[in-house]
Order: sequence, then structure tokens, then C-alpha cells
Amino acid sequence: MKILLSGGTGFIGRSLLKKLLTANHHIYALVRQVDNRLDASINQLTLASLSVLNEQFDVIINLAGENIASRPWTKKRKQTLLNSRVELTNNIKSALKYPPKLLISMSAVGYYGVARQGVFYESTPPKEGFSHDLCAAWEASATAFYQDQTRVVIFRLGVVLGDGGALSKMRTPFLFGLGGAIAGGKQWFSWVHIDDVVEAIFTAIDDQTYTGAYNLVAPQLIEQDHFAKSYAASLNRPAALPTPKWMLKLLFGEMACLLTEGAKIVPQKLEKQGFRFCYTNIDEALLQIEQVRH
Repeated sequence: MKILLSGGTGFIGRSLLKKLLTANHHIYALVRQVDNRLDASINQLTLASLSVLNEQFDVIINLAGENIASRPWTKKRKQTLLNSRVELTNNIKSALKYPPKLLISMSAVGYYGVARQGVFYESTPPKEGFSHDLCAAWEASATAFYQDQTRVVIFRLGVVLGDGGALSKMRTPFLFGLGGAIAGGKQWFSWVHIDDVVEAIFTAIDDQTYTGAYNLVAPQLIEQDHFAKSYAASLNRPAALPTPKWMLKLLFGEMACLLTEGAKIVPQKLEKQGFRFCYTNIDEALLQIEQVRH
């Protein structure tokens, strides 16, 4: 297949490319400029070169997007986050001479907004807030591809766990015994192993019945303090130092809600379609990631 990937050098992109490159597909990467980190066999395209490409892609996998949790949500930062998702997706659609047969685009469980109460399936109405507005706009730019008879699959990701990403940022404080319950630790923590993210993308490519939005989170429902204890245990460290809510609000402002709140998200549609998660237990997932590191 001819597959175009945006965000190929990111955390998910790197893992996905490893598997794509072993499957003998023709891989194209959308880049701002030539990137030497990408394998030499990958055709690198900018938006300008994409617009003159006289070919149809079988699949576009849209992973690009600025890190939502890397800095506080100032007005300027919010606009950057929107542009890196919505504007880029719109620009890809405009640049293509022929619509793809399939678009796989990312979103996040932030789609459901800031909540601790209630259970959120794919059909559950979301709560208001910036994280919902951002995800909803991103999903709308992806679903616009439906107009061209493109099959569209959207994955609403939980915290993706693997060697890199969010875990790499948490690792140092946990190694020093500074990891622990955040804001009481009773908010829900939606997680998914990187291998399951890659497997879900491959499944969506192969299975024509996949369409619409899916919660891509492990079926095991855990609270944040459970995650903290499990991660500390995988590092042979204690998880004794709690972080109060007021401190996070002071440090991060509105963005603190990503850490202090968390809804109960269920992967209902994936389970109905028979998707089998490789990792359904947080302890096993975290131990495997530490083993890979060594």
C-alpha cells in the first residue's frame, strides 16, 4: 500500500514506522523539511510537494500535533495546539489531488472534557472545556474527509505508555521517590500500551468494518494513585510523596486539569469489534516497558 504518515518522528510515529517498514509498504512521511532521523527508504514530502504529487494514497495516518501537556495553556499556546492539529489536517486535505481510501487520525480522551464522575463510551455526550474543544475541532477536520467517500477512523487515546512519551517525563521524579498520588489520586487514569496503539492502527487498515471514533484505552479501569504505585513498583521505588491540587494549579494553570481530573473511559467499540489488547494489566505493561529499556 501507499501510506502517508504525519508525525513520523514522534513517540507513536517511531514505533509505528518500525512495523510499517517490515511490511513492505510504500511509506511517505509528511515533513516541514528533510529529516535525517527518518529511514532512507521513506519518501519525504512537504505540503508543497504533496500538492503536486499525482498519486492516490491508500492510507493516511495523521499523528502530528504539538504536545498538549508540555507547557501552560496561554491564549497563544491554545492557538498553537489548534493549528498543529486542525490547520494541518485541513492543509493535508487541500493539498491532495486525490482523496485517500482511508484516513486514520488521532484524538484523545480529552474529547470528553474535565470530569471524574460518570462513564464515557464513544456515544456519551462530553463535558465542556478547552480539551474537548481542541479534540472536537481536530476530529471535525478529520471527518471532513467523509465528503470524498474516504473511510475515516479516529482513535481517542489515553496516556500512551512505552519507552518514551509521558513515561520518560515521569521517570526521573519516580526514580528519586518523588512520584505519588496527584490531587488525592482518585481521578481515573486512562492508559494504553504503545504496542496496542500500533496494533489498533494496523487492525483499522486491514478491517474495512472499522469506521468512526474509538476509545483507544486499556479495558482495565484504574485510578491515578493505582498507576503511581504500579509505576513506582516497576522501578523498585516508593510512591509516597503526594502532590496537592493547589500546587499543580499554581504551576500549570488551566492545564493542571489534565493531571488532577480524569474520567472513566471504556473502549466499548473496540471490544464489540473483537479487538484484543496485548496489555490489559497496568503492572504487566509497566514491567514490560522497564524490561525493554534494559
